[in-house]
Amino acid sequence: MPDDVPLAGTEGRLSRTPDEWLRWQPVWDAYFVLVSAAGLGGVLLTGGVDPVRRAGAAGLLVLLVAAHLLLGRRLIRFDRGTRRALLYQLGVVLVFAAAVGLVTSSAFMLFALCAPAFMTVGPVAGGLIVLVLNLVWLGVAAAGETFLGSGSLLGVAGVTGAALSIVLGVWVSQIIRQSTGRASLIRELEATRAELGRLSYEAGRAAEREQFADAIHDTLAQGLSSTIMLLQATGSALATDTERARRYLELAETTTRDNLADARALITTRPLPEATSASLADALRREVDRLRDVHGVNASLRVDGAPDPADTALNVDLLRLAQEALSNVRKHADASRVEVVLSVDADCVWLEVRDDGRGFATDATPPGHGLPLMRRRLSQAGGVLQVDSTPGEGTSIRIRVPA
Repeated sequence: MPDDVPLAGTEGRLSRTPDEWLRWQPVWDAYFVLVSAAGLGGVLLTGGVDPVRRAGAAGLLVLLVAAHLLLGRRLIRFDRGTRRALLYQLGVVLVFAAAVGLVTSSAFMLFALCAPAFMTVGPVAGGLIVLVLNLVWLGVAAAGETFLGSGSLLGVAGVTGAALSIVLGVWVSQIIRQSTGRASLIRELEATRAELGRLSYEAGRAAEREQFADAIHDTLAQGLSSTIMLLQATGSALATDTERARRYLELAETTTRDNLADARALITTRPLPEATSASLADALRREVDRLRDVHGVNASLRVDGAPDPADTALNVDLLRLAQEALSNVRKHADASRVEVVLSVDADCVWLEVRDDGRGFATDATPPGHGLPLMRRRLSQAGGVLQVDSTPGEGTSIRIRVPA
């Protein structure tokens, strides 16, 4: 994932955050300017040197400061370790060599130039650049005038400068390495968080679609299926039994109105009408009566206690499960008798739907929406579904839900 692509929820804040060590760059810049000012003062105050050479060396030191502030800082932040950074450091070596060639005391600038060398081109190339810088001023000083007028001081200054350069370079390289590692880890964590966010969003959308599909199946699809069958029954009864046909039409109208109420409830996310009805037993009785009156199935309901009416979620779940079971009986069982039993014990609610239909082999049933939906709903409610069926001997669906 590109670092400049904002991440969901974070707007790329961490991606655009510089490495931690770069937070200290203003301090390094201040240090660079202060050391350069001291070196420039030393050059201007050096005695026994031609004024033209002093002015030339001072100008070269000012050029090094300007180059760092205008170009070096940008390379450290955005182009560290690139070819441009290496060319820049080679230019720094040439300018520094020229300044030391004019006035040996310009070598004081080494204290300012070592750290940026490591920051710009990394530990390996930076170490070589620093070594060359030290060799340049030592070579120029040894070949020409003695730095500070003393050979011993020249040696001490050379060893001290080299030692400080190595220590400073190792320290800076270690800071950069640790900071770069942390920055890489942060970017990996950002990418992982973005991927987790995407997967969570997709899973949420899938769950929402599944929930909406279940709701439509429980309400609109069931109702429309019942309405179609009622209208078909009405057409068959019109010629022979107008009273029965009228009854079918009344049931179709009632079913359609219930469906419309369900649709409006889904749209406005209000509780479904069954959730606010008098009791689960009444709702089950309506379903059993409809199965008996419309489809001619000898359907009965036995109630041995009912769950708490205030537990809306449980009552709606049990009603939906019963509707799905009765719908499967109507569509597939070809049963003549159906019994629905609702009972409550100390800690569980039991719902059983038994029919004397054609049955099926439970281990060879093709996948469909009905039973998987029942199992999914029961899983969410912490319940258990048991299906007992044998071809030619009917089916028993037994549901247990914690009260």
